[in-house]
Formats: sequence, structure tokens, C-alpha cells
Amino acid sequence: MADQAQIEHLLRRTEYVARPQRVLALKDLTLDKAIDDILDVTTPVALPAYIDHSIDGEGWDQYVFATQWWMDLMAFDSPKPIQEKMTWFWHGHFTSAWSKVNDTWQMTKQNKLYRDNALGDFYVLTKKMAVEEAMLVYLDNADNTKASPNENFARELLELFTLGIGNYLESDVEAAARAWTGHTIEWDETLPNYLQYTFKLSRHDTKLKTFCGKTQNFDGPDIIDELLQNNASKKQIAARFIVGKLWEFFAHPGPPTAVLDALAPAFAADWNIKSLLKSMFLRPEFFAPAALEPQVRSPVEWIVAVMYCTNRRAAELHPEWYLEGMGQVPFNPPNVAGWKANGYWVNTSTIGERGDFAKDVANRLRAAPDPYAYIAAKSGKVYTTTVDVAVDTIANLFAIAPLTAQTRNAIIGYLNAERAPGGNNWWQVTNFLTMGLLAPEMHVA
Repeated sequence: MADQAQIEHLLRRTEYVARPQRVLALKDLTLDKAIDDILDVTTPVALPAYIDHSIDGEGWDQYVFATQWWMDLMAFDSPKPIQEKMTWFWHGHFTSAWSKVNDTWQMTKQNKLYRDNALGDFYVLTKKMAVEEAMLVYLDNADNTKASPNENFARELLELFTLGIGNYLESDVEAAARAWTGHTIEWDETLPNYLQYTFKLSRHDTKLKTFCGKTQNFDGPDIIDELLQNNASKKQIAARFIVGKLWEFFAHPGPPTAVLDALAPAFAADWNIKSLLKSMFLRPEFFAPAALEPQVRSPVEWIVAVMYCTNRRAAELHPEWYLEGMGQVPFNPPNVAGWKANGYWVNTSTIGERGDFAKDVANRLRAAPDPYAYIAAKSGKVYTTTVDVAVDTIANLFAIAPLTAQTRNAIIGYLNAERAPGGNNWWQVTNFLTMGLLAPEMHVA
């Protein structure tokens, strides 16, 4: 049987928080069966009807709706939250951004592609991603013609999506760009989605191209075939690259060589993402000290944890008001490399914005019928609950128990000061809740 600590670690990394009902459901299973349950994603997720071109598809209101819809999926509505974790991973890997695509419908349609294929076949996902309308716009392949080859998509396909820096030549980028000429979009307001992928032979370079040492009349999809199917060397490089990125996403920076050596060949053999994740989560290194070391939650991960722990949905908390200041906006990565991770998020500017959000959440909690129940039972002006019990209450509310001695003592010190004669009881509940939301333990998983 898996022990409870293993299950909680798995759930924090795969489902945002170790939800008590999930811990209870999995703790008596073997580790193998628990992982199967976590990865058992079979339910398709439909896009909400509100996101269509009947309501200003490029407008801010649609963008807000889409962001809130996705945040609610992460915190509450997905039957298996790992589907959203993996959708987020692919969104940061096969990156496109609303700031350039400028169309919420296209961004959410791409989001559905990543969700539907989140734990499927990496080769199939890569081929579908390449001709997704949002990607064609974002990396300019819509403008890639034989008369004026555009290398943006070809370069990122090699550098960021499959092989990594140093594993291809500049001539490979040039050949891949020529191969992808003619793969474009139609702009037509009579079409259901405004934009639609199309291949225009008149724009395509039909001459021979030499890519990764092979000369033939490569077409765009042939480039992906060469990388992930036909070229044995590139195939292994791509497998190690993706395994490494997934390890860093779920475990810790710097994947161990032994993990790459063990997992990459099997992944290259079938490109099955679910099988790769299961093998990854079964590795002893996933439960070794380096992996158990808390990793800093990104802004989105932290807000999802706050939403879940406070049972407040996105339409009430309006995370879109704060995420830009925190440095991580869904549907809008800062560049084609996506977001950085872990220690990158520990800085004064982004933590300050988390403080503003925490204060707003605390004020909403404080408006509950009995706000003092968070910190102490109270009869008139007499507290009937000790500060230790109050701190335990808040630690359990935000799923951050056990607190370190440093955090616990800081909160107790505040409560003791506020309970003293002349203490500001009006702000005590708000500040106490805010301290819990901003405790170091709340920012890691």
C-alpha cells in the first residue's frame, strides 16, 4: 500500500492540492492503483457556449469569462484535475498568446485541443498543434510563403517544442521553414470560427530540401514525421527533452540522468503521455528528498489552491484583476518560451500582488455570518478558544498543516498582541486570514 504521505505528495503535484476526499479515496490503494486513478481521464470537456463569435469574440468580457471558466475547472469542476494540469503544461509548451492571436474563441479552441490530447499521443498532438489556427497566427506560419519564407514556427518547433537548443543546425530551420510554406489560414467572417486552416499549394515550396541530413521534397507535416518517427537519433533527443520538461513540471528542476535514461526510450517507442506519467510517478526518485522538497506554486497554482480552500469561485474572487501583476496570465504567456517556474516567482513585485489578492479574499471571508469562528469562539468580548486552536483552524482551512515553528510563532505573536488590551479587534480576523494565505507553506506544494 502507498502511505498517506506519498498520496498527499502525488495529489499536491498532480491535482493542485491534496483534497481530503481524494486522499481518503486513494490512501488504501497500492501506489500503482492510486496513480491509475489519478490518470484516469476519460471525460471530454466542452467549451462553454458563451465563447463564440455571437458575442464579440475579441472582447475583454469574453477573455474574462474564458479565464474564469478555466480557473474554475482547475479548482472545482474537472473530474480529474490532472487534465487541467496537463492542459496548462501544454499551454506553456506549445505556446500561443491572446495578445497576438487577439481572439478568445481561437485561444479556447486551442485550449480544448491541448485538453483533449493532454494525456494522449505526443506525436499526434504535435501534428495537430502545428496546424491549429491560433498557432498559425501566433508564430506567423500563416504568412509563410515560398516567395518569403518565415522561420518563426520552424525554429520554435525545433528549439522549444521537440529537440531543444543545440540539437539542430541553422540549415535545418531554413529547410523546415520552406517545408511549412503554404500552410496558412483563411480569414472569412462567414466561417463559424472566422479563421480556418488551409493548405495553399501555390504558396508552397515544392523543391528538394535537406533536413537533418535527409534530402527530399519535405512538406510541413513530414518535418514532424522526421523528428518523431523516422529519424532514430532525433526521436530519442525529443523524448529526453519532453521527459525532462515534464519531470521539472511535476517533480523538481534538473531531472536525474537515470530518470531520463529509463523513461525516454519507452516514450519514444509509442509517444504515450499517460504511460510516461505513470512510469514517472512510480520512479523512486519522485519520492526522493529532492522531489519532496516544496516547489513554489506559480501564481495560477496558488490562486487555484486559494479558491479551493476558501470555496470561492472565480466570478467572486476575480483572479483576472491580479494575475497580470503576479506575472502569469492564462491564455497570454509572456513569450513563446512560456513561463518560468519555482524560484522565479519569489520576488517582491509578484509577492506584493499576491498580498493584495490575499487581503481581498480575507475581506470576503470576513463577511461570513460568523467571521470570528475562524479565529476563536467569542462570547461578548471574551475569547473562549486558545490561540493555538485558532492557528490550527487556519492551517487546516488552507491545507498548510503542519506549519513550521517560525510561521506558527509569528501568527501566534500577532494574535496575542491583538488580544491584548487596546488591540485592534476590527482588523484581527482580516489580518489573521491574510497571514494564513500568505504563509510560506501556502506558496509551495
